[in-house]
Formats: sequence, C-alpha cells, structure tokens
Amino acid sequence: MPGFSPPVPRARRRQLLPYVLLAPTVLLLGAFMVSPVLSGAFLSMFRTALDGTRSFVGAANYRLLLGETRFRSNVTLSLFYVLGNLSLSLPFAYAAALLITRPVRAARVLRGIYLLPWIVAPVVSALLFRSLVDPTFGPLSWLVEKVSGRPHVILTEPPLAMGTIILHSFWRSFPFMMLFLAAGIASIPQELYEAAKVDGGGRWTQFRYLTLPLTKVHLGVVLVVITMWTLQDAETVYAMTEGGPGYSTEVAAVRLFKMSFINFDLNTGATIGVILVVLGVLFMFAYLRLTGGARDLQ
Repeated sequence: MPGFSPPVPRARRRQLLPYVLLAPTVLLLGAFMVSPVLSGAFLSMFRTALDGTRSFVGAANYRLLLGETRFRSNVTLSLFYVLGNLSLSLPFAYAAALLITRPVRAARVLRGIYLLPWIVAPVVSALLFRSLVDPTFGPLSWLVEKVSGRPHVILTEPPLAMGTIILHSFWRSFPFMMLFLAAGIASIPQELYEAAKVDGGGRWTQFRYLTLPLTKVHLGVVLVVITMWTLQDAETVYAMTEGGPGYSTEVAAVRLFKMSFINFDLNTGATIGVILVVLGVLFMFAYLRLTGGARDLQ
C-alpha cells in the first residue's frame, strides 16, 4: 500500500539502539571539538585591513607563510623541539616507570618526587629555569662555564637557549609520561615475568619481549599527548626567551602567539594554527602506525 513501511524487526532495533543512545554525545563532542578547527580554517582564508574590512583571499595566507624563510625556520624549530623533548623524556620515563612499579618501599617516595614538575604552573617553571641559567648566580651557567672554560650568557646564545628550552620541556613532560607508562607496566601479569625468568630471560630480554610490546598502546597515546603539548607550547618558550635571540627559538606556536596577540593579525595566526593541527595529525598517524596502536585499539 502507498505510504506503508514495514516494521523494523526487533533484532534490528536492538542493533540500532546503542547508536541511537550514543548519537547525542557524539554530536556534542563533534561540535565542541571540530567547530573551533573549522572556525580557524575559515578565518585563515580571509585578510583583514586596518579599517576592519575583511576580504576573502583563499589560500593566499598559506602560500605567503610557506614561502617565508622565517616561517619555515619556525616549523623546523618546532619539529626539533618535539624530537628533542621526546628523545630525552622517553628513555627516562620508561626507566622511572619500571622503578616505581617495583614492590619496594622507596617507590612511594619516588612517585611523589617525580610528579613534582607536573604540578608546577608552566610559566612558573619557566621562570625557575630562567633563574637556573642566570649569568651571575645560575648553577647551570656555572656548570657550563666550568665545562667550556669560559663564561656564557645562556639565553643569548641560540644553541644553548634552544637546549635550555628542550631541557625545561623534558622536565615537565617526564612525570606524565612516566605515570602513563607505569600504569601500562602495572597491568602486565607478573606470571609472564616469572615465566621469562624460568626461561633464563634477563632484565633487557624481559623489557624487549614483554614490557615494550605490552605497553605499545600506552606508548602510542603518551607520544601523541606529549607531541601535541610540545607543538602547541607557546607560553613557556615565550616566558623564557620570547623566541630570541633573533628568531633562533621562535617555534611555530610562539609565532602564532605574536601574530595573534601582539600584532593582532588573527588571520595569519589562524593560518599557523591550522598548519599546527595538520602537523599534529601527521604525528598522530605516524605514532599509531609505528606502535600498532590503531590495530590494538580496534
């Protein structure tokens, strides 16, 4: 009959029910997570004149930035910042996670000590690091002087300034990474380690064939989180060096901050923001492929 639709079978309704119940949450999350990105992408395709008039320029802002030597240096410094932070954080975090998951009394004390950098506000920790490299009384400046044989004003020398920023980021990232990896290690059944010992497996063998494969999902997630934090880190870098000397520590996030809130060029700031999002997504897929996280999470 015209207008008649057959009733949906009960089994089919049961299959659809979870999706119907989840739909409002998914729609709300999508709106909150995707709408800022879409808004930024929309803003990046306009140029605003001094009198406030806005004109559509398409991809001109992207072409202008990507053709700029300064911006290519910003992106290179951001990648160097991320890789420098991860290359320090990852081995130390794994070592500390293995230490605090052992059934020893000192583990509780170590957990508290290791978490201290995480509870300090980012700008405060940046100012603390500035005091460490102060040329008159900073202990790091004194140490560098003793090693090199001459005094240094660390934050005015590009390689040393970038090294200090990476060291500070490592100091802040290490506790979170350690905590997440420790949670993964604690979930591995002890029977597996005991079986490995019976088979003659040493500590390195246990780590390589048990700990590392069974914490790959945790590793993938923590790599993504730390990479996003480091890519978007403008406040601590700006608090320490303001991107200087010159542009030698001006990572892309600091450039975004300067363009948006000092020069009030929101269109260029939005363009840099979109490029940072794209970089973050590329990093995420690379990590998931590297660690097999996508397959394990399915």
